[in-house]
Parts: sequence; C-alpha cells; structure tokens
Amino acid sequence: MRGARLWAVVLAVGVLGGCEDSDPPVNPLPDSGTVDSGIPDDDGGTQGDDGGTQVEVDAGTDAGSLGEPLPCEKTQGICSGARRAVVDGAYEPVCTALSYGADYEASETRCDGLDNDCDGVTDPPPSWSQVASLGWPPHAGRISSLRVTEGVLAVVFDRMAVARVIQMDTAMTPLGTTEIPVEVQDDVLALDTVSTRLLRTSQGPALYYASAGPNGDHTRGHLILLDEQGHRVPRDGEPEGGSLLFDQTVGDRATAAAVSADGTRIFSAWRNSAPFVSGGREVRGALTELNGQSVVAPRVLMRAIAKDTVLYGVDVMGLRDGGFVVLAQEIKDGAFEGLLRLQRFDAGLEPVGDERTFPSEANPETRLVDLGAAAGDALASPAIVLRSIQAGQRVLTVLGNLFGEVSNRPLATTTPMEASWFGTAVTSRGLQAAWLSVSRNSQESDPLFSWRGRFWALGKEGVPADLTPGPEYLPLHRYAQWVQLQELPERWMGALVMTSTESPQSHTLQAVRYCAP
Repeated sequence: MRGARLWAVVLAVGVLGGCEDSDPPVNPLPDSGTVDSGIPDDDGGTQGDDGGTQVEVDAGTDAGSLGEPLPCEKTQGICSGARRAVVDGAYEPVCTALSYGADYEASETRCDGLDNDCDGVTDPPPSWSQVASLGWPPHAGRISSLRVTEGVLAVVFDRMAVARVIQMDTAMTPLGTTEIPVEVQDDVLALDTVSTRLLRTSQGPALYYASAGPNGDHTRGHLILLDEQGHRVPRDGEPEGGSLLFDQTVGDRATAAAVSADGTRIFSAWRNSAPFVSGGREVRGALTELNGQSVVAPRVLMRAIAKDTVLYGVDVMGLRDGGFVVLAQEIKDGAFEGLLRLQRFDAGLEPVGDERTFPSEANPETRLVDLGAAAGDALASPAIVLRSIQAGQRVLTVLGNLFGEVSNRPLATTTPMEASWFGTAVTSRGLQAAWLSVSRNSQESDPLFSWRGRFWALGKEGVPADLTPGPEYLPLHRYAQWVQLQELPERWMGALVMTSTESPQSHTLQAVRYCAP
C-alpha cells in the first residue's frame, strides 16, 4: 500500500510540474546519512550551519524505487534542466534550492551575471533611493564622492560656510551626515565661490576645497583629513578651516586638485579668472604636503595660446610614475570649436615633453581617468573621456595612449538630440560610465528648472541601458550637470544624481544602485 500511495504522489507531482522533451542529468543524491537540505530562507538565501532551519533529506532512499525524478517548475536561468531532489523519502513536491542548486534565490539579490530566481531576467533591477534633501542646488564643482571601506562618502556644499559629508553603506543607504565648518571669503556669493573634491591620501580620506574672494583677486585652497565615516580627524594646531595649501592673489571659482601616487602630496591648480568670467589666461599650480607645507611654490603651468582665447575646464591627475598631468580647454568667445591642451609634469612640477593638443567642440565636457595597469605602464594608462558628436551621433569617446600614438574609441552612443551629463569610474572590471540624457522641458517657465532627463549606464557588451525608475522623465535643474559614480562590492555600481522641482521648490540627492557588466 505504501508503494501505491507513493506512486500516486509522484503522478500528481508530474501533472503539476509538467515534462520536457530533453533529458538533463539527474541531480546526484547523497549516499548516506542526513544532510542539510539547503532550503532557502524567507529572503531567498540558503540556510546552513548558522542556526537556520534544517530539513532531513533521506539519503538512504533508493531513488530507483521512486522512478525517474520529474522536472522542476522553473526552467529558465540556473533552473534550466533541474529535477526534483529526494526529501523525506520522496521527491520534492515543489522544488527548492535543494533541487535548483546553491545559486538559486527565490527573490534575486545577487549581482553575479546569473538569473538566480529563474524568471528570465539576469541580475536584480536597479534600486533608487533618496539620500538627502539639499539646500542650494550644487553644481559639479560643489559635490564630490569617494569610495571608502564600508561604503561611499559624498561631500556637498549646499549651505553657507559648511561642507556636509554624507556617509552611505554599500547599498547606497545614508547612515549619517557630518557638518564641517569651512572658510568662505565671499559671504554674498559663498556657494558660487567654492569648489571641492574628496581625495584618497596616505592618511585616509580628505576633503579638499577652495574659495575665491569677492573681487576675483584672491583664492585659497584647504585640506581637511577625514576618517572612513566622514568625520574630521583633528590635527594639532590646525585652523578650523583646515590646512592651508595655497593663498594666491588671483580669483578662480573652479580649482582642481589631485594626490601624488604615494598619497603624501596634494597638487592644486587654478586659473587667474576675473569675477563672473568662466575662464582665465593662465593656469597656475602648487605642490604641498598634506599639512600644507610647500614642496613646489605656486607657478604658471599653462598660458593661453591666442590673444582672444581663454582657458577653462581645468582638470588634474596624479600619474603612477609620481608625476602629474594637466588638462585644460582653450576657446575663443562665441566659437563652435576649441582645443584640448594636455601637459605632463614630473614630481617637481617641471614640464616633461611637448604639450599635446586635440581639436574639440566648444564645450566637450572632459574627464581625466587612469585606466590602470591593465592598460599598460604609467604613461600608457591615462585617458580622456569626452562628450562629442561623431558622424552626426552624440557619443562619449575615450582618447587613450595620450603620450604616444593617441587612440580614439567610442565608449557609448547616447540619445539623439539630447545632451549627456555624465560621470565615470575606473573599476576592477574596467571603465564604467553613467549619464543623464537631457532635453529642455518647454512646460517650465524658469530656465533653471526647464530640464528633464533619463538615467543611463553602460550595460552588457557596452550597450547603453536606460535605468530610469519608470516611464516619466526625471525633473532636473540646470546645475545637475553631473553624475557621481563609484564601484561597489560584488559587481554593483552606485551613482548619485540630483532631481529638482520648481513648485514646490526642492532639490534631492538621489542614489541608484545597479549591476554593472
């Protein structure tokens, strides 16, 4: 009678589970004893020796007496070909991780390139969350991010004379905010006279910031050491505004800074800009210790070539050989084309080799990146990512091998007729990029709020993927021309963008966590 009842159960399961034409291999059965079934817990994980539920698997049952194991209900992804395992002397009536294998998740959470929940979709969808409400909307010069031990730090200047450092975990969930007083020279235009960058030094994370005077005749740069949670690390005798790196009688609202290869020195660069002018005729720089002690006094690094042009868009980067590189854009007012200028410097800020120049659009938007050892030695790995138009298409392009025979390759083709406000990150899997594909919203009357866009990132095989949460456009502000991008553990990427509404007027720092190829 027991045999008849058992066959009835097997026949009933066969009707529920269906069958397949193929004959995949039977899951191997334990040969003796009782083992952990690996049945998933409530969140789709697998319970093991950590106190989770244990289910007895009848390893002594002769599977041959039960007949051929029937196929499982799910047939896609890692469930393809799975057949029912024996539990308590019978095949599972509903397949679990014991039948599907250790990679199975009832609800997919892993970013491993597999379809773990067998729904035909590889990896979990992107997740969006609100990180913080912002005061004055920060432009690209007033926000920065940095990967730290347990997540990501972001610094934002959206309040008077205060830098807010926001700590997030590896899921981009905000954990807390630290407010750090900073020195501001212009109380009237404070937020338009400050620039910032988070840096990784030999002593840990650091907040670099610079502020310009009200008459365009003064610029000061500072450095404040932080711990991995974004709290200030005080040093004996350090002023409240941080260690003074430079104090120059020129004005620049958008200075740049980079760390030397060994993390012990800060290279700062700025222009001799006048008030309310986006460029200058010279780029100057200095090299200091982390405590502000001068290594190389301020000097001119680059001058405009033509009499009727200005320099703007200055970026700097430390090279792996101990030197530095400066990138600047030169353009004539009203022109549609400009020039990218690149100069290499040694560890003492002496120029090395000839300057390299590249033709560009009037406003190409550029990022200096180091592609790492995988791209070659210290001089082969630096690259420029820029926004341009090629063959009538809007693209993000990578200029590589900058000090040799320059290469040019497209990174991504972006949405036609829309501008791309982008960010980049060099990760363990190579160069990653994400961007807001933006157009004007004719329904908004205020030109600062008349922008909308969708969030894109590089997907599989470099194909752009639209990761916007839903069919509606994101409401954007003119100052939202940035994406902060960081690599997270286990193939995840984290990005920060700003959304804004005019009525009621609000600005929100948003985080998106997504799987990278």
